[in-house]
Amino acid sequence: MLNERRAKIRDYIDTHNEATLKELAELCGNCSSMTLWRDLNALENEGAIRRTRGGALSMRSIQPEAEGLYSQRAQQNTAQKRAIARAAEEFVLPSHAVYLDAGSTIMELAKRLKDQHYTIITSGANIAIELSQRRSCSVIALGGQISGNTLSFSGAQAEALLDLVNIEMAVMATSGYSKTGGFTSGSFSESEIKRKVIAKAAKVIMLMDKSKLDRSLPFTFATLKDIDMLITDSPLSFELMLEAKDANVEVLVAKEY
Repeated sequence: MLNERRAKIRDYIDTHNEATLKELAELCGNCSSMTLWRDLNALENEGAIRRTRGGALSMRSIQPEAEGLYSQRAQQNTAQKRAIARAAEEFVLPSHAVYLDAGSTIMELAKRLKDQHYTIITSGANIAIELSQRRSCSVIALGGQISGNTLSFSGAQAEALLDLVNIEMAVMATSGYSKTGGFTSGSFSESEIKRKVIAKAAKVIMLMDKSKLDRSLPFTFATLKDIDMLITDSPLSFELMLEAKDANVEVLVAKEY
């Protein structure tokens, strides 16, 4: 009976992408909220769903398939990403606690960092490995669930570790930016990590090449008002520059060499 009920709940959430507690209670014959939360907790531990304040989301609906495989994205716009990374390098200072987000542009930045006394916190598995080769660099990887699409750690374990660290500066990446959606990600769990980092960091720098403009993915993790600097590879539209100015965001256009 227990397994049948949980299978029924899982099938319903997968079919509808999400469900409220009320819907699930009706589905299961008005069982108690406590019983439902135990079922949802078990399904979340299995990696089938992600609990929310009022119900649950299907992991199928929040996986970052729209972003494409990391190996494919790493081969796109490489000159622009290198230019952005070169411009961002000067802001990553030794002795500061710096958070490096996951992503191919951030990986280009990691490759450029010299063997100095950096303290780096990162959600990027490949970034952690890259920087661990530097003898003087102290690296903290968030850990948790890892995505094959983004090579990013996320989930409850990663969020718990973030509670224990201080972040002087965060260098972030985005999968898309639009006027209505702000900075967006294709993964709910990864957007939660990004949101938490931005809230903790004293200064936030966003790296974004022009291919991300006017692109909106399902989960918003920040707006212009949440960041301090935007580094991109080409001049922004007049309208977007005005929005950035109103939000007190410094815009730096990286030059390709």
